Amino acid sequence: MSISGIGGPSGITIGSPSSISPGSSRLEKPTAQDEFLDYMTKSPAERMREMILGELGVTEEQLRNMDSQERAKIEEKIRETILEKVKESAEKKTGMIVDVAV
Repeated sequence: MSISGIGGPSGITIGSPSSISPGSSRLEKPTAQDEFLDYMTKSPAERMREMILGELGVTEEQLRNMDSQERAKIEEKIRETILEKVKESAEKKTGMIVDVAV
C-alpha cells in the first residue's frame, strides 16, 4: 500500500522493510508512542524509581557515574521515599467495601 500526502514524500510504503519499528534505534527524538511503549514496559517499581529520581533531579546515567558514597545516599533516599509513599497509600484506604459471606 502506498501513501502520498500533503507536504510529505510520496510513495512511502507501509510495512516495508525500511520502516522503523518501535524498538529500533533512532537518531531523531523518540515519538510519543515510543515513549509510551517504553514507559509501559517498565514495572511499577521502575516507574516509581524513575519518578523519584526525577524529583531529585538525577538521571539513571548520572547515578551510575557517581562515586559509591554519593550513590548510596541517593539509593537510601529512594528507599525512604518509596516507604513513605507506600505508608501514605495504605493510610488513605478508608471506607473500603468488604464482602463478608456468612
